[in-house]
Amino acid sequence: MKLKAIVHFFLLLPVMLLTGQSLKVEPYEFISRSKDTVQAELGSFKVLEDRNNESLDSIQLSFVRFKSTNPNPGSPIVYLSGGPGGSGIGTAKGKRFSLFMNLREVADVIAFDQRGTGMSTRLLECPYTASFELSKAIDKQEYVDKSTENITKCLAFWQEKNVNLGAYNTTENAKDIEALRNVLKVEKISLWGISYGSHLAFEYIRLFEDNIDKVVLASLEGPNETIKLPENTANFIFQIAEKATTNYGADITYPNLKKKMLAVHGRLEKSPVISTYVNRQGRIDTVGISNFELQSAIATFYLKNPEDSKIVPRLYDQMYHGNFTEIAPNVMILKKYIYSRIRPMPFSMDMQSGISQDRKRIMKRQIDDAILGSTINFLQFEWMQTTNFRQLPKQFRKMKPNKVDALLLSGTMDGRTYVSSAIELAKKFKNGRHIIIENAGHDLYMQSPLVSETVLAFFKENEIGTNRIKLKPILFE
Repeated sequence: MKLKAIVHFFLLLPVMLLTGQSLKVEPYEFISRSKDTVQAELGSFKVLEDRNNESLDSIQLSFVRFKSTNPNPGSPIVYLSGGPGGSGIGTAKGKRFSLFMNLREVADVIAFDQRGTGMSTRLLECPYTASFELSKAIDKQEYVDKSTENITKCLAFWQEKNVNLGAYNTTENAKDIEALRNVLKVEKISLWGISYGSHLAFEYIRLFEDNIDKVVLASLEGPNETIKLPENTANFIFQIAEKATTNYGADITYPNLKKKMLAVHGRLEKSPVISTYVNRQGRIDTVGISNFELQSAIATFYLKNPEDSKIVPRLYDQMYHGNFTEIAPNVMILKKYIYSRIRPMPFSMDMQSGISQDRKRIMKRQIDDAILGSTINFLQFEWMQTTNFRQLPKQFRKMKPNKVDALLLSGTMDGRTYVSSAIELAKKFKNGRHIIIENAGHDLYMQSPLVSETVLAFFKENEIGTNRIKLKPILFE
């Protein structure tokens, strides 16, 4: 028995060394995109790439730590970026820089680069792309067929190069956060995230609830909500049409917009169009536009934030009268870049998060009748049917009640994650508070000082006296 224990210890020793004693921290001058400079720390540590097999292959995870200005700091606040594929360090350099700095009043703030992103070990990109004829209107099936063929080639390429794509899933990602907590040698951490970052946080809560101090999450994506329901997207765009009827009392209004929207898509379904436009070099480009391509352009470029959706009524009014010039450049981008390639980390994360059988049945009922189909999901739902990529176990997609001290934020003008879904997710948080922010979009943290002040107040354990924040609406143009 003693010999067996000794053998077991030495078998585990490489793993213990790898995961427990590899933290490196060095001074780091952090410069934001606005050229703000702050002294920080650049940290890195190693974890097993795949905790489910016997290989000891490791990857490096990196983070930037902004040291707290509080003489008695609380639990470190770990930022989880969206995407998947976003860089936490990159996010800290952008518009949220000031919030990162303000949260130092509470605790150390850590901008964490998840596996496969930013300054952490990156995956080998696939050299293959799918090609779509630019001047031809292309239907959905051709996009499904060609993109699936390209995915098959990419998967073969990654296998040949010994890229362990299966190790890039949200469960491994959550275990990386726990490894971060361990190397920092702290009892608890707080989580702060958005979009996919909330999806990742929900998995951390499922696995490591007792190790959490506080959580602030925005634009919620539940464990079973990688694939968004078409009816929710349809309801959102019809909400835009309704609001545009009066346009908050502005002079420019768009009566009967819902009928015009439906008419535009109905016409394109029967008769796709060819449109020209002047590109940035001053030359004339020609692009074909099918109904699927228009659906994709609207879902991809115009629903995320009110700064995007403010031109939706004008676009549909133009297209109703036969003018597709303004939307044509974004359709060109879709053809050239969006559907032509896949990035390994985001692809694997989303595909493995998967979809439950019940939700799949709902999708199939809704997809053909909804005005934008399933294009808010790009072609992920279709790829889940055509590629047979492995999914995480069923329990991953089930949200159980928890006792986490949580602040949950949702924007009524977020066309990617929806308030109706967030309300159901919030019910699982026995100690949670869900604040709905009227007229805020997906990237809501910096859309008003009221939002960032609420986040800071929550982490400071100050009283928050409202469940609803109302921002000034952005008028439709």
